Amino acid sequence: MGIEAKNITRKFLKKYNIDNCINEFASACGLYSTVLDINGKILVDPTGPKTYLGEFYVTVTNPKYFKLYTDVVSCIVDTGESMYSEIDDGNPDTRVAAAPLFVDGTFVATWILYAHTKTQNQKLFKAFDSFSSMAKSLSAIIAGLYKGSVSISEDKIVRAELEFERECKELTDEIIDTVLEGDKGDLSSFYERVGKLLNVDYIVYYEVDEELPGHMILNDYWAKEGKGRKAERTFGWEKDHYSLEFAKQIKRKGLIIDKNNMTNQMRVEVFRGNAKAVMVFPVFLKGHYHGRMIFIENTKERVWNDAEISFAKQITEIVSRFVTVQLHVDEVEEGWQIIRSMAESIPEMVLVRSIHSGKVIYANHAFKRIMGPDVEGRDVNRLIPLQEVYDEKSMTPFEPKETHYQRYIDELGGIYDVTENYHRWGSHDIVSVIVLASAR
Repeated sequence: MGIEAKNITRKFLKKYNIDNCINEFASACGLYSTVLDINGKILVDPTGPKTYLGEFYVTVTNPKYFKLYTDVVSCIVDTGESMYSEIDDGNPDTRVAAAPLFVDGTFVATWILYAHTKTQNQKLFKAFDSFSSMAKSLSAIIAGLYKGSVSISEDKIVRAELEFERECKELTDEIIDTVLEGDKGDLSSFYERVGKLLNVDYIVYYEVDEELPGHMILNDYWAKEGKGRKAERTFGWEKDHYSLEFAKQIKRKGLIIDKNNMTNQMRVEVFRGNAKAVMVFPVFLKGHYHGRMIFIENTKERVWNDAEISFAKQITEIVSRFVTVQLHVDEVEEGWQIIRSMAESIPEMVLVRSIHSGKVIYANHAFKRIMGPDVEGRDVNRLIPLQEVYDEKSMTPFEPKETHYQRYIDELGGIYDVTENYHRWGSHDIVSVIVLASAR
């Protein structure tokens, strides 16, 4: 249609609420955002958290960064893909993601997401894939709007797709946060929301049966009509009845079956007439095939779109992370049970304090005998003058730190050797295990 980049203006983007779509996405991510034209001029005003909005505005308007912008543009135009990079602006935490906006193959603008702090940097990293997909969707919308060929119904479909991607991102972030927090609860509470968002009939999680090769163990599932024998008979695929070719494909990258490639033989022999569309993706534990997540539609014929496939893959990857995290948590908890037993059997006084709250969360019998049975929950600094040498930045999960020193403890009436070990303890973030032994 012979479009020129200059035809995509601030007025055009505002008229069709493209600027609002962009700003709402950035707001949901908690990041700074703007859109620049091919010459680096602002098309959508910079927006984001107030704290560093001024710094962000200076960065996108300062002429000294124009060379950087042209280099970024050259990269994203050549590849046609978004990029994620550092910026040499004196702040080691600054990161930027840039996505090209094309209209019928013509580069018209760059959408920028900006992170100024480490926390925002993590948000930017998590949002990058959704950001890239959103930019491509916006390119399609802008092209359609410019040509004037997008009907009201088509526009609703495109906006629905954008809304779907936004909801997927929000739910994915929420689930990831739950996994990162090491929540002992399972993920089944999220299955219903995932199922409703994908509009499927079943979500099923099977684990490999280590004792029966070729068999699976049903771990958990969600059914639109509720759990029960009827539902389990529908997808009761404990035996790996997939063809050898399908089984191998599932273990490598997954299986996607819908109206476009479902055959009658496949429907009868593989899915036993109980599925009209299926997505199956592998769950891994420490790099090894551990099970599979299955997303089943058996109400109507459908074709999975790219956003649905991407979302289902993300959920499966999160389940893999969850399984791994829970294995670590269980291993740590088992280790602490052993330590508790040992602490109760030795004459030395042992207590555990939360680093963040400073409260005593455990004390052995020897400590309670002298300090009182109600010592747990008290501020440890009111009991013992500790040496603060803990550095959270230098400590990684499951990696202990240890220090030794002496203290005169008033309530014990003497000098004591103090040994502190820093660990993770159950649901608490970081704790120190303190062992007190008389220095005499």
